Amino acid sequence: MARTGEFVTRDGCRLNYRLRGNGPLIALTPGGREAGEAVASLADALAQGATVLTWDRRNAGASDLFFGGELSEAELWAEDLADLIEHLGKGPAWLAGGSAGCRTSVISALRRPETARGLILWSASGGEYACQFLGFSYHVPYIMAAQRAGMAAVAETPFFADRIAANPANRERLLSLDQDEFVAVMRRWNRAFYYDPAETLTGAADEALKTIAVPTLIFEGNDDVHAPEVARRMAELIPGNTFLPSPWSNEDWLDKFTGRKTGSVFELYPLLAPAILDFVKRSEAA
Repeated sequence: MARTGEFVTRDGCRLNYRLRGNGPLIALTPGGREAGEAVASLADALAQGATVLTWDRRNAGASDLFFGGELSEAELWAEDLADLIEHLGKGPAWLAGGSAGCRTSVISALRRPETARGLILWSASGGEYACQFLGFSYHVPYIMAAQRAGMAAVAETPFFADRIAANPANRERLLSLDQDEFVAVMRRWNRAFYYDPAETLTGAADEALKTIAVPTLIFEGNDDVHAPEVARRMAELIPGNTFLPSPWSNEDWLDKFTGRKTGSVFELYPLLAPAILDFVKRSEAA
């Protein structure tokens, strides 16, 4: 049975989380700014052999909206994840995720290594096209909405309308923001997606990846945003990792991502579960 809870961050953001299963803790973070339960099907599969944490990051799901501080959004998520694991008292944890979840997991392990038992990574994003695509998608539509008609227009965008529907208090949080300050934060967060040849994985320096000293499982990517060469280069940089092919094809991913077929790319994620559980079991035994 899943157990739900709330966690308040150091700067006062309320985050929702859910635990299911028993065994080693796997902290599962989805891509994009999706709610934690977007990956419920994978969490259910992993809960057959582990305790699985899913969570709504700030600005995702029903958790609080937040635009401030000096860190990038991914760094905020990474710090929140480490603090949440400490709060639960079940760490260190296997940090697992795809795309934004991959970046969050790696950055958390680098910033707070004491909370990371290991890393489980897929859909690693990096390279010129991915940086351009993700930087635009995460930020530019909302910058333009604010510049066009203020924070009320931002609140009416589908993304923020969903955040308000899930957490009505987010409406006042959003409308109380100064338009110019909001735009400045979004532009600053966007800078984290500027392409840097010294960052194979967006947001994490190659030299930092070489210092990772925990068991790491990497699945190869196979689409434009999560190119195979990104995962392959990460496998060259992170010592002693296990590298596996993607369990889904490029066509499978594009069908879901582009809407050629109904459903979400997250519906593919349970295909990862057997390899993940085997890797965790073998690593724990060692």
